[in-house]
Amino acid sequence: MLLKHTLYVITGANRGFGKVIAETIAKNTKDAKTTLVLVGRDASQLESVQLGTDTIACHHISNANLNGATEAQESVIDQLDKLLKTWRENDVAPITHAVLINNAGSIGDMSKKVAEYTTTEIQEYINTNVISYSALVTGFLQLLNNGLVKLTIVNISSIVAVKAFPYTGLYSTGKAARDMLLQIVATEEPSVRTLNYAPGPLDNEMQKAVRETVGDAEQRELYTKLKDEGKLVKMEDSASKLWQLLLKDDYTSGSHIDYFDIA
Repeated sequence: MLLKHTLYVITGANRGFGKVIAETIAKNTKDAKTTLVLVGRDASQLESVQLGTDTIACHHISNANLNGATEAQESVIDQLDKLLKTWRENDVAPITHAVLINNAGSIGDMSKKVAEYTTTEIQEYINTNVISYSALVTGFLQLLNNGLVKLTIVNISSIVAVKAFPYTGLYSTGKAARDMLLQIVATEEPSVRTLNYAPGPLDNEMQKAVRETVGDAEQRELYTKLKDEGKLVKMEDSASKLWQLLLKDDYTSGSHIDYFDIA
């Protein structure tokens, strides 16, 4: 019987929620062998995230390029493939469970209505947030969906994936597309577990950018009030709820689960 060896691949892990997710996994992993592969664009930030212990190995894929499908394949999936081959050559315990957590993403220009977008910003946004994401999901499946490894794919989603808010056109489009892709994977690959997790309005730099730039006064006032009253969600609290979801593993594959849905 193979000893359990879980691999977590986390994009956008050099800062913010991605970094906190990695720290939460490391903190809660005690006995079973675990490998973290942290993916990010900023090599210096990424290298500062050192979470290795006696039972946890920590690797970095830096200079990740998510500007398109080919770039994502070459800078992330191909690098992951090299790591997997190196581990096999060095008799590292085989992976029994592989988890891809797609956290990397951007909000777009929230000061604009849909009618105000330029063709260039539309193309760049979709390339970064949908096309590259799709390539990562496809590449992960091609690398590891061999019947020997349990697979889980997580999309860090948002309420905007399922509810329309003004001035969030590109952001909502990207999140909805990402949600649907994992719903499709759930129907095509019954053995693969997929989850769209909306972490709530986090107290982080991305939320700060939303409340400072969003063109909708109602949203701006709401988020400013939540911040002023200390009611934004702590990243550590949301990451802990995601960890519990993954640990229990009793959600419906392909589902969209919000932070506030979890007791």
